[in-house]
Amino acid sequence: MKKTILLILLLFIAICVSFGQNNYSVNGHIFDSSSRQQISDATVAIINVLDSSLVAFTRTDSTGNFVFHKLNKGSYKLSISHVNFHAKWLNFELSGIEKILKLGDIQMLDRSILQEVIVNVQRAPVVVNGDTLEFNAEAFKTKPNAVVEEMLKKMPGVEVDKDGSVRVNGKKISRILVNGKDFFNGDPTLATRNLSADAIDKVQVFEKQSDQSAFTGVDDGNSEKTINLKLKKDKMNAIFGKASAALGTDTRYEGKFNLNKFKGEKQFSAIGMTNNINQQGFAIMDVLNFTGENKKMMKGGGGLMINSNGPETGGVPVSGLGGNAQGITQTTAGGINFSDNWNKKTDLNSSYFYNNLNNINTRNVFRQNLVQGNNFRYTENDYSNNTTQSNRLNIAIDQNIDSFNAIKITSNTSSQSGNNYTKSNYVSLNENNDILNKGNTLNTSKSDGYNFSNNILFKHKFSKKGRTLSINGQMQYNNSALNSSINSLNQFFNGSSVLKIDTLDQLNNLKSITQSHGANITYTEPLSKKSLLEFRTFYNSGTGKLNRSTFDLDQSTGKHDLKNKELSNNFRNTYTAVGGGLSLRGLTKKLNYSVGVNLQSDQIDSHILDSTFSINHTRVNALPLANFNYNFTRFKSIRLDYNTSITEPTSAQLQPVKDVSDPLNIREGNPSLSQSYTNTIGLQFFSTNMSKQSSLIAFANFNTIQNAIVSSDLISNLGQRTTKPVNANGQYSLFGVLDKGFKIKKLSTRFNIGTSINYFHNVNYINSQLENTSNISYTPKLSATYNYKEFLDFTITGRWSFNKLKYSLEKQLNNNYLKQTYNADATANLPSGITLNSDIAYVVNNGRSDGYNKNTTIWNASLAKQVFKSKKGEIKLSVYNILNQNVGIDRNSNFNYIEDIKYTTLQRYFSLGFTYSLQKPSSGGPKMVIKTF
Repeated sequence: MKKTILLILLLFIAICVSFGQNNYSVNGHIFDSSSRQQISDATVAIINVLDSSLVAFTRTDSTGNFVFHKLNKGSYKLSISHVNFHAKWLNFELSGIEKILKLGDIQMLDRSILQEVIVNVQRAPVVVNGDTLEFNAEAFKTKPNAVVEEMLKKMPGVEVDKDGSVRVNGKKISRILVNGKDFFNGDPTLATRNLSADAIDKVQVFEKQSDQSAFTGVDDGNSEKTINLKLKKDKMNAIFGKASAALGTDTRYEGKFNLNKFKGEKQFSAIGMTNNINQQGFAIMDVLNFTGENKKMMKGGGGLMINSNGPETGGVPVSGLGGNAQGITQTTAGGINFSDNWNKKTDLNSSYFYNNLNNINTRNVFRQNLVQGNNFRYTENDYSNNTTQSNRLNIAIDQNIDSFNAIKITSNTSSQSGNNYTKSNYVSLNENNDILNKGNTLNTSKSDGYNFSNNILFKHKFSKKGRTLSINGQMQYNNSALNSSINSLNQFFNGSSVLKIDTLDQLNNLKSITQSHGANITYTEPLSKKSLLEFRTFYNSGTGKLNRSTFDLDQSTGKHDLKNKELSNNFRNTYTAVGGGLSLRGLTKKLNYSVGVNLQSDQIDSHILDSTFSINHTRVNALPLANFNYNFTRFKSIRLDYNTSITEPTSAQLQPVKDVSDPLNIREGNPSLSQSYTNTIGLQFFSTNMSKQSSLIAFANFNTIQNAIVSSDLISNLGQRTTKPVNANGQYSLFGVLDKGFKIKKLSTRFNIGTSINYFHNVNYINSQLENTSNISYTPKLSATYNYKEFLDFTITGRWSFNKLKYSLEKQLNNNYLKQTYNADATANLPSGITLNSDIAYVVNNGRSDGYNKNTTIWNASLAKQVFKSKKGEIKLSVYNILNQNVGIDRNSNFNYIEDIKYTTLQRYFSLGFTYSLQKPSSGGPKMVIKTF
């Protein structure tokens, strides 16, 4: 640990010393050659002549002046661009004793004044136009056949994480468009990892307004950071893409392709993949509910949201799972995307996905149960084989009726099926190593279901600016079924003798139908040019039907035809929310704010069919909300958000029916549960300096819950647990992030230093005693990235995760543990079309249970050679986990236990692959015809 701290200090000192060596400055003044007036907001960039890399860029101030500081010796080019003027280039040298270079007055030619020559025009590498940051792709060279992700890594202020997420000046990109259109629902990784860098002309970064504010012209504060990839003209009527395949030792294989055709406004793309090396390139979240449990959460803006995640939904391809995922996953997935415009008024965007996953995994679990006077240890060994198949179709039609009216229809349809098999055995020991219980279980299940949702948004703006009306209607329907079997033998001991034996041999049939519908109406009335009132009303209703039938084995017939009434029920739950609200919105040059409140009435009507049990209650809540966003400058802002919400208990939490399918973990509902009320406060500060390529982000979020729904556990001396949900106060959390990014020009390296802090305080009950559990974690990180043109990419990263657990009842079990992760990733593009890559990750675990403090080094490497005259082909030899040290270890903590888990991971293999690029090289730089009058 001391060596780690010393290394950080030495690195910090080196950074400080290097800052002092950047001591040259350049300044100048930009003006119009005809009017002799200064030009403000012109983009000025400095390019290193030696390697054509972008050193820094800035914008001229209101007087047309610009200045650069902390430059090194060398030869440079100065690029000046403005939307109303022809681009200009100047060469200059920094050397000698004089540390300040004054370029003086620099004149630019208005675009209305033209010359009668044909010239090759070198475009500016970066242009800032209003709130849009635009990079010209030709200034950021990559190797042939590189994808967009590799090009983005070379752009100033742009960071790409290993999972494919993209940040620009510290802000995460949530949507990526292609020629202004959604590409596979805007999923960033599908665009950056499938489109060729050679196909891109410009990369535009901007804040995309919501559909509502874009139509009405009234900023509602719901913008998202977006990248638009603008294709080269010769790709606008062409077919391009690539295909690859690889075979490896230990029966490993991988294949994938992407195909794109663009013609005018029409866009067609197809992608596909199959492998058994845990590689998933799609971030698709198919959510179907196979358990019938509905979480009904009311947000501050009103509207019923049904979140139908259930434990039997299985998995879908998610970006960045990689070789350290749990188990070995075999994946077959594909999708198509189609977009088109008709009559410049109708915009169609559609996509279809197919996924088939098979995951095989073994797990070893060691759990320390935290029960006062009964701290027993639990060990479990599992084997699972799970398969999930899903289809998803998305269609969005945006119709501009006229200049005052528009309608958008969004429809999503999905289906999913799964087969799961899990076999496990377990044993529990007390502090004297006496057996409390032991047993084995075999679970199998088959699930099927489909989901349909539809949303219609009608928008109308009146002739008076700021006066608008919008009506949003939505509906959702989900139908699912689950058939499962369980066969288990469980023995409970008293000393060395068997006290009792529980056996289960059951079939379970579950059918669930959930449906919801609702509407929101919003009206805005301007009070002045800078403020308006927003009136809203909403109605939402949802119904869930859950029919669970359990059958025991009839020993006389050998069939499962004995219905178990205790474990069977037919439940219906109806939830209705109605209300309205009022907000005051204001927008000035620097301040954007909204303050308001919603009044909401919620009604729950639940009952078990063929039973006298029923729940019926109505509650009214006031839900205030507010946000303030202050822009000190265009590149420095602070935002404060306050929001409230309520969460209703789920159907399973309300049902007074015990679930004894797991004899060690019995669950029952609580019909006396109340809704919980959540207050959330968030504060965010953001600052960036484009000329220094630096950014600073600070974020804090505080959350407190009244009447939180928590667990009350009764644990017997035999290790049997009965869990029941109850309401309790005292649950809160705090989350904070600090991240600083900067570039040291002398080293041509970008650094990121940051940390995150998480603090959770939870309350629960163990054997009727209140348990306060707190968990605080600190995660500092440090990374450095070096890029040299298209020839070398090098990144090193260090991350330290400190965790501290505290328990109020069992203080002697308070626990501290540390995880350290160090990464180094280097890619060298050598002569003759050879590419060498090496990726090393070193992980150190401290403070875990015996046998789980494994230190591992995972080293991957590859050697690739481009073939054919056009360099369309590539042969690649790869080695994964060279040292064969990949070990899957995880830790989970709870208010009543701490557990460490070992699981199957991908082991060492070699593979040989071939990639072919389906495209022709793009044409060179643009030519401009200029005439003089």
